[in-house]
Amino acid sequence: MGFVTRRVPAYEGVRRIVKLVLGGRPGSGSIDSVLSEHMMDRALPYLAAIAAVGIASIGLGGLAWALGIPRVETYLLIFVLLVGVIAWRLGRGPAIAATAAVAVIADYFFIAPGETFGLGTTSDVVRLMTGILAAAAVIQFVTISRRRQLLLQRRKDLLQDVSPRIIQSLDAEEVLNTVAEATLRVIDYQHFRLYRWDESSGRLILVKSVARAESYEHTDWHTVTLSLGEGISGTAAQSRRALLVPDASVDSRMVYPTGTTRIPESIISVPMVTGDRLFGVLSLARMGARSLSDEDLRLMESIAAQTALALANAEQYAEAEQTIKALATVEALQPTDAGLSDTEVDNRIIQGFVDLSQADFATLRVRQADGQYHVEATGGRQWPDSAAPTGGPLSADQVAWLSDPHVMVYVSDPESDAKLPDWARRGTQLAGVKASIFLPMRAGQRFVGFVGLYWRRPRWLRPEQLRRLQLVAAQAAIAVDTRQALERERGRAEALVELERARREFMQIASHELRTPLTVIRGYASLLEEGSLGEMPPAAQHALRTLMDKSSEMRGQVERMLLLARLEDGAVEQQMTELDLRTVVMDAVERVRPQLVLKQGSVNVELATTPLTIVGDPERLATAVDNLLQNAVKFSAGPPDIEVTGDRADGRVRLIVKDHGIGIPTAARSRLFEKFYRVNDPELNNVVGTGIGLYLVRQVVEGHGGRVDVASQPGQGSAFEIDLPYALEGAKAPAEPSLP
Repeated sequence: MGFVTRRVPAYEGVRRIVKLVLGGRPGSGSIDSVLSEHMMDRALPYLAAIAAVGIASIGLGGLAWALGIPRVETYLLIFVLLVGVIAWRLGRGPAIAATAAVAVIADYFFIAPGETFGLGTTSDVVRLMTGILAAAAVIQFVTISRRRQLLLQRRKDLLQDVSPRIIQSLDAEEVLNTVAEATLRVIDYQHFRLYRWDESSGRLILVKSVARAESYEHTDWHTVTLSLGEGISGTAAQSRRALLVPDASVDSRMVYPTGTTRIPESIISVPMVTGDRLFGVLSLARMGARSLSDEDLRLMESIAAQTALALANAEQYAEAEQTIKALATVEALQPTDAGLSDTEVDNRIIQGFVDLSQADFATLRVRQADGQYHVEATGGRQWPDSAAPTGGPLSADQVAWLSDPHVMVYVSDPESDAKLPDWARRGTQLAGVKASIFLPMRAGQRFVGFVGLYWRRPRWLRPEQLRRLQLVAAQAAIAVDTRQALERERGRAEALVELERARREFMQIASHELRTPLTVIRGYASLLEEGSLGEMPPAAQHALRTLMDKSSEMRGQVERMLLLARLEDGAVEQQMTELDLRTVVMDAVERVRPQLVLKQGSVNVELATTPLTIVGDPERLATAVDNLLQNAVKFSAGPPDIEVTGDRADGRVRLIVKDHGIGIPTAARSRLFEKFYRVNDPELNNVVGTGIGLYLVRQVVEGHGGRVDVASQPGQGSAFEIDLPYALEGAKAPAEPSLP
């Protein structure tokens, strides 16, 4: 049988000549033509081999005639070499045909010259038989070598075909599938095992198993994990060298799953290493002793090197992808969406962990008001419809091993971990869990709960993956703690709202109730001052003026309290009208003059000569200006010296009330216009006030579409500036804004 599968150019011309002699026409499409061409293609190697023998014989015969010798002594050697070349080029069948042709013509040409065929002596027979046997040995040797070369070439071609697929993939699972498929194309294995090296546990864990024989299909190889130096694969990983075991059934290093019977098999284990890093071990098994060869070992070394490089690339890509996913999960757990219910937040937390870890089961336990840890959410890729057993609430003692501040993450093998509490071990055994991870959730120093992740297969997680899970656990703790804090604050806020409502109601009632006695006091004081009730002695007249001043001051405080209540309740709309701000300012100056006279102070007013027309509520604007002027009087260490200026520019009206008093500390300016805020300054201990005057000024000015600012230096006085829009012709009153 030959191994020629293509036409050899060396005898292409012969094929054409034979075809013409047999009457074939190029391009004929009949069935007979196709059959004859097929038969001719099969016969051509044989014809070419016989023709080569004939040409060589004629050439050697011509050489003998030219030299005048009866024979060429090296005839048989030359033809043995020729047969070897024919066997290499055309295959074993044509080489045998060439050997037969040599045997037929050897006697006539080169054994003994004569006119007929025949063997002359026993020596000639022995010589001919020796040549034939030598040719047969050469044919067999060349055939085996050629077959081996073709097999190696085929394997190389396959490797070149699958190598780009292994290297270019960025998905670890796809890499493993491609490697298993590619290996089968070059080595006819019966069991493929790929172990990954888990740095955290220091063991080789099976992540890919392909069984192609019944002896392997019914064995759970995932239960076998190996340390360095343990088993054939562990030995290969430790030494970083490939191993070929002719018969693993008699090798003491071979580790089988519990209950498995040893079988005669040949095993190759090759470490996957890139740089100095061990990624794992590729292992092939084939039934029968010595069924795998050194050539298979070399091929596996090439595949393992490419697999390690592909896994390194896939790992880097997966790390980047998982980091992005972790950041997205953290962002999704930001406590900004107040519209989410508690259940939605808990489900979002557990889904984030499942997406990152691909856990089969996952549970979220949170500490509740009773001090126990309740299951708030469950999930996972294989979470059963009936829900796996999660158990009841856990006490603080039952989770003390996780609440320890030194425990950041707890990785466990439930079957062998002696530190795992009984409740955790029972639950994992009922669910068939082989690996679990517990992640504490801490908000500051508070242990608010934990997440449990579980897998039904042995699972390895790199330190980078654990750190990402810890990051999500920290954010989940913030989300849970924020939710609980919001619930507490919601109760406080409701109480504060009720308190504020009661305060406003009290202010309104108190202000109205104070108005009546103040009106009576001022009425009788006016009668006394006018003399309607009789002449007053000089000492009594001085006391009466003081009484009138204080009652006016008290009336101003009551009016401010009423205005504040109205502004916050929005019960009374502004009475907006077009007015001249100069009139409001001059009236306010006149109202403050008695206080200036009493303190021997002065006020200098410089207003524009043209109207400062605005649209506003005269009463509320008057209150604002009154407050600024009264503050200028109160916060002066000596006799008050006040400057009031007003002008118009760029469509705006600007009013400035400046004093030369004690000034305002820098730290207090940012809170100056807050309600009930008073500056903490020893110089102000004797100055009375409620802390609502400047708050009212800001509310009134902003209600008119303006703004109020202050410039001040301690010891040099303060300047308050009111900026209001100038009223254009046909202007409308601004809408009243909502108040905080």
